[in-house]
Amino acid sequence: MNANDIATTFVNAVQDQLKEEKEGNWIKANDHADKIYNSANKLKEMGSVGKSELINLANHQDPYVRLWAACNLDESAREYAIRVLEKLAEHSNEDYGHKAQIHLDYNM
Repeated sequence: MNANDIATTFVNAVQDQLKEEKEGNWIKANDHADKIYNSANKLKEMGSVGKSELINLANHQDPYVRLWAACNLDESAREYAIRVLEKLAEHSNEDYGHKAQIHLDYNM
């Protein structure tokens, strides 16, 4: 699987996770979260190509994809991840903004 295919899997898993979460299907939502983490880890294992793809995902049009990507960037992209999360957190009336702020407060 190449980086583009893994990124597509990542995006689809984020969208599926959000759908299941909104419907209250927590087991399925958690299964999709596992797919997101697995995809992010595969990208990280690819070195600079995978890291670039994860950074591209942090610029995705879907704010939830940006959120998940920023949360999965490693230490070498910490400052970039913080900027992405801060921008998302500006939308405090949105669920993704609230989640971004929580991640900033407790994990960054």
